[in-house]
Amino acid sequence: MYEKIEVSVKNLQSAQQKLVAFLDIASIEALIILFEIMLGQTDNDWESLSHKQQQDLKKDVQAAKFSDLQLVDRRQVLQFLLVSTIHQDGLQANYQVTPDAIGMWIAFIAEKFTEGKTDVHLKEIAVGTGNLLATISQALQSAGKKVHIQGFENDDTMLTVASGVAALLNESWQLTLTDGVTTPMTGDADIIIGDLPIGYYPKEVPKSFVTRIEEGLTFVHHLLIEQSVAALKPGGLAILTVPSNLFESDQSKKLLSYLQTDEVYFQSLIQLPSNLFKDSKLRKVILILQRSGADAVQAKPVMLARTPELSNEVENKKFVTELTAWMTANHLYN
Repeated sequence: MYEKIEVSVKNLQSAQQKLVAFLDIASIEALIILFEIMLGQTDNDWESLSHKQQQDLKKDVQAAKFSDLQLVDRRQVLQFLLVSTIHQDGLQANYQVTPDAIGMWIAFIAEKFTEGKTDVHLKEIAVGTGNLLATISQALQSAGKKVHIQGFENDDTMLTVASGVAALLNESWQLTLTDGVTTPMTGDADIIIGDLPIGYYPKEVPKSFVTRIEEGLTFVHHLLIEQSVAALKPGGLAILTVPSNLFESDQSKKLLSYLQTDEVYFQSLIQLPSNLFKDSKLRKVILILQRSGADAVQAKPVMLARTPELSNEVENKKFVTELTAWMTANHLYN
């Protein structure tokens, strides 16, 4: 299996690098064109290539045998391509691919929470490259669920990449190019996920936001936390990755005020192994919030925990048992 993944990645990276050289473009642009070639689509960039260049690219794509892979292995191939592309172009931290070491815990919580459901409405508030959304979608589908997916993204390049990822994985996603902060959210999602972008929101914030500060720029991740809950149906669950210092900033009082409203239950904050983050300033944690209503109750106690390192199999099994027991006791898992 791993050999097939490696062969596929090697050949697709070869095609991507040829596109970079042939068209004198950035790696991310070459990746988008590569996705189009893999999907049998052509555009003006393709037509501008010589016959020999086109044949060279087709040879690489055919040698990759991407379509012969299982869907989960296809996602691994695409993830390798995304990570290398972002590294080559030196894209900012908010474009980074959510690693599987984080995605697997989000998937586990989502699976447990939707146990017994055959249809799941899943949303992502900031889709990015689509890797996290694909991870959770595949996990839920492997558990026998029909997943209805909506995603929002304000960067047209990232949305184009995510659209290509969805098509190559035979996923049917409803993706929208929009500002996730100001877009009216329909409260109908069972689960909302998001590896939230970090930074300041550059525009004026609607006065309806509890997390909005009166003077200066509000943290965009605070606003997206509030929007995420608004996108949930009563009793729905938000599983978000947020900065590890979420409650240490000068704007944390506003966020805490929101988390104390009747709209939401602050259920858990799960820390992640430090070795997942090259820069300690970019460390993230998993925040679990639940919209009030339906059968939702405030967890007692709020779960404050740390996931073990992936290499520690014994501790990971122990943590899975503890997490499942906590979810069961607090009506988050039947």
